[in-house]
Amino acid sequence: MVADPLFRRLDRARLDATLTRRVLAAARPRLDALVAGHVAFRDGAGVAALTASAQRLVELLCDEFVLARKRVVLRDEPRPHRRRGGRIVYELHGRCQKDGAIDIYVRTAAQERPIAFKSLLDTLLHEFVHHHDFDAFGASVHCGGFYERLGQLYRPMKMWGER
Repeated sequence: MVADPLFRRLDRARLDATLTRRVLAAARPRLDALVAGHVAFRDGAGVAALTASAQRLVELLCDEFVLARKRVVLRDEPRPHRRRGGRIVYELHGRCQKDGAIDIYVRTAAQERPIAFKSLLDTLLHEFVHHHDFDAFGASVHCGGFYERLGQLYRPMKMWGER
C-alpha cells in the first residue's frame, strides 16, 4: 500500500531549525506573560489576561513562521468529555479549525479546576501546529511529523515555563 503523497509530506516535514531557535528566543517575554497570566487565572482572576498573553504568543509564532494570524479563544469552561462506567474516556482539550479560531478549554473535565501551565502550553502549541499545517500544507493530521514539529516548539518552551 502506497501512502498518500500529502500524508508523506506532512510526516516528513520539520520546522526550520534556525528559524525555530530565533522564534524561541523572541518568545521568552511572551512566555513570561503567559506564565503570569496563568498564575493570575489559577489564583482566581478572570481569563482575559491569560487569553491576551496566549494571543500574543500565537501572533509571534504566526509572524515568525509567516502564517496567517489566528485568533485564540480560551474558554473558561471545563473540557467537554464523555464518561463510560463512571470514568472519563474522552476529553477535548482544544481545537483549531482551518477557518476558525484556536479554542482551548482552561478547566479540567472532572473537577473544573484551572488546567496546569504545561497542559495549557501543550494544548496551545498543539493547536498552533495544526494551524501551521493547515496554512502550509492545506491539511493537518496527527502523524509522526506533526508530533515532531510540536516537540520542536514544546520541549524548549516547557523548560522556560518551569523556571
